[in-house]
Amino acid sequence: MKKIIFSLFILSATSSCVSIPPEITKVHLKELEIIESLKISHLAMVDAYVDQKILVFEAFFFNEYGLVYRTNWMASFKELNGRDYNQENDFPKLYNDLVAEYQEQILPIEKIRFDLKTSIILEYKNAIDLHRTTGNWIDNLKKLNDSQRKTIDTMLSSIKPGLSLDAIDDALENIKNTLKTKLENFN
Repeated sequence: MKKIIFSLFILSATSSCVSIPPEITKVHLKELEIIESLKISHLAMVDAYVDQKILVFEAFFFNEYGLVYRTNWMASFKELNGRDYNQENDFPKLYNDLVAEYQEQILPIEKIRFDLKTSIILEYKNAIDLHRTTGNWIDNLKKLNDSQRKTIDTMLSSIKPGLSLDAIDDALENIKNTLKTKLENFN
């Protein structure tokens, strides 16, 4: 019930005299720009963070682990092939095996990156969907006619006597005037 009352309050607060101030529409459009910008920033932060962690991992992998891997790989190579490792002929196999090992080890990190980015994209999709719903709602408020206003007023006054769109409009106008006075006093 509180949600309904709050929703009706918001509805009535933004439906003053069946028109929406142009500032509401401008703010609504700016909000979408901010949401899109934040989404891009959050995705970039995930990439930057994971990329930095991968660089640290790569330094360890190729400078420390790779040296031990190479030594063990060459020993296994001799056992499997019955001959010593030949740099010119066998390096591509060593390189492919080392890269395959790297990719296997980095795969969980890339999965975490993918999961984080997917979650962020989903949350921003939800925010944008909510933003669009609010935009549709604002557009519908612009189209309210006198009959619809009377219906809303009747519903509001049944929730609380004396509560109406006009009462809310008057209260908001009083608040606006009070704030204008405060602004004038600041100057």
